[in-house]
Amino acid sequence: MTIRHLRILIAVYDELNMTAAAKKLYMTQPSISQAIKELENYYGVVLFERLSRKLYITEAGEKAYQYATHIIKLFDELQDNLKENASQKKLVVGANYTVGVALIHKYINNFKGLYPDSEIMVIINNASILIEMLRKNELDLALIEEIINESDLIEDGFYEDRIVIVATPEHKLFAQRELTAYDIINERLLLREKGAGVRNLFELRMNQMGLFIKPYWESTSTTALINAAKNKMGIAVLPFQLVKEHIASGSLKELPVKGMDLSRKLTIVYHKNKFLSSAMQDFIRICHEP
Repeated sequence: MTIRHLRILIAVYDELNMTAAAKKLYMTQPSISQAIKELENYYGVVLFERLSRKLYITEAGEKAYQYATHIIKLFDELQDNLKENASQKKLVVGANYTVGVALIHKYINNFKGLYPDSEIMVIINNASILIEMLRKNELDLALIEEIINESDLIEDGFYEDRIVIVATPEHKLFAQRELTAYDIINERLLLREKGAGVRNLFELRMNQMGLFIKPYWESTSTTALINAAKNKMGIAVLPFQLVKEHIASGSLKELPVKGMDLSRKLTIVYHKNKFLSSAMQDFIRICHEP
């Protein structure tokens, strides 16, 4: 097996078509087919099922692809690092919206202090998408909420965070002496989209109490939800870091719900097969600094 075999495997996986993979790599279609056959014979597995002139990835092919992408990335990094100036460091970091809005700028500035000529790229998205990007080796690190039962990923907690339920101070619920989850289930809920960490945690806590939520508004935009709450459209469920200024100014007020733990831990996540360069180790250390 060679680097060439791995590049061909990745191209076929991406295209699910031998001819398209050949065109992408400027090779002939028979050469592509032969390379895949050599891989399958070498390992004694079937990487792609061929049905009705279509290719379908097998479980073995999926696993081979994950390893291949990491091996190729490491190989390319080796070449790049040997060619570039030692003081230049490249880093691609994913961040959820809380980290992307409230925390990442401090970490980047401190990292730039260590590596003034560094190149750092930040991709902000929800955790589910960033996890898949880690698996494809499209990210070096992701700063997201705590994840569960992901055996191929390593996580390192670095920040204690919490989610809050907010509304305008005039909202009728503030007249109640004590609030429970049952009091808010029938309110107009302003929530992030499915897959967002904030939504997942809130939904989990409600489900644990036997309650199932029905959003009144659903948005990928935290700003849209904050504005909706301030305009008395309902109650919003958002990270404290992103609404603390609105709470401090008095335009929004936190609704404390008895018996509902909405605390969470933000973590640094990376693939277990990822080589931690000195730059990555320094960035992780910076995230842990107070």
